[in-house]
Amino acid sequence: MNAIEPKGAVFEQEATVNDWDEDYYPPLAIALYDRSIPWMLNAMGAKPDDLVLDAGCGPGVHSIRAANYGCRVHAIDLSETMLSHARDRAKAAGVDDKITFRQANLVEFHPEKPYRFVFSWGVIIHVPQVDEALKSLADAVESGGSLALQLVMEGSADFMVERALRAVMGKPLKDREKTDFGTGNWYTMNGERLWVLRFNLRDLDKRMATLGFKRIARRAAEATEHQRRLTGWTRNILLRINDVISRFNILPGLASTQILVYRKINS
Repeated sequence: MNAIEPKGAVFEQEATVNDWDEDYYPPLAIALYDRSIPWMLNAMGAKPDDLVLDAGCGPGVHSIRAANYGCRVHAIDLSETMLSHARDRAKAAGVDDKITFRQANLVEFHPEKPYRFVFSWGVIIHVPQVDEALKSLADAVESGGSLALQLVMEGSADFMVERALRAVMGKPLKDREKTDFGTGNWYTMNGERLWVLRFNLRDLDKRMATLGFKRIARRAAEATEHQRRLTGWTRNILLRINDVISRFNILPGLASTQILVYRKINS
């Protein structure tokens, strides 16, 4: 692929934190995450007091949910801005004693010893060197342990509809790149480049198998992410649809974002 590694500038901006709060964590979306994180941890086999790694914690919202579930959390992120928000939010939530935060580049991450439970929520979609990131995540999991990924998927209904509409209107996605794992695009966010990769599940499963993993669970997270582009009642309708799709795990293969849980079956 032609994508090059970002320097992380977009993730150091306060505007990015604010944008993500507005895009992904409005009040109508909170129940979806409050339900999805415990489901993910349970599917991984994690129990209260178990240690989990949040690989790419961002502003810490899901590290906090994992701590509220009862787990002890090690959280890493590339961005000091994100980590600063994560520490503040963990303290405000009263779970800062359950979470340790430190700066680390996922592509180059090598823990002193592997973890039994690792999750990475909406992170490797932004990493151009995705195969290196997958290798790092795989190496961070001990034999018999679990890895959960929340990803944007190429086979989702909203992406297929968008591509069809763009084709009809003659407005193809700009900077579109076909990769070994799906379709990626460079976007501009707060004056910086942001890479977004939509994964092909078959290709991902095949690569995970070579890394010693087998997929054991799959769940719909969001039916669509297009609510980020809307306001008012139309956005609220999509947020409520996302909640229903997530709550009842309706047609997970067509969901825009999905939670995939893998078990490491050999070292």
